[in-house]
Amino acid sequence: MDDHTNALTVRGPDQTPWYVVDHAPGITAAEIVAGRLRTANIPVFLSREAAANSAIPLSVGLLGGVDVAVPEAFYAEALLLLEGDETDLDELPPPTIDGPDEES
Repeated sequence: MDDHTNALTVRGPDQTPWYVVDHAPGITAAEIVAGRLRTANIPVFLSREAAANSAIPLSVGLLGGVDVAVPEAFYAEALLLLEGDETDLDELPPPTIDGPDEES
């Protein structure tokens, strides 16, 4: 098994360490990442920070974050899958609007 000693972990539903592969600002963004992983048959556990589970939950900002975690056996595969997701929107060409084709 690979050495993931520097990886951030959270306690999963089975009380074993799950390895964090992404930190999302909220549940919606976390579900998008989780969906990509689930599509690749990678088990996913979403862990909200303690402040998000309080009596007055925060859903935005630093205290509203959600960790996306996977079991150790899927850690490297999940990182490779998510590595290509970081697209710089400034590098994309502007959208073009094509008008209806006019025939003369």
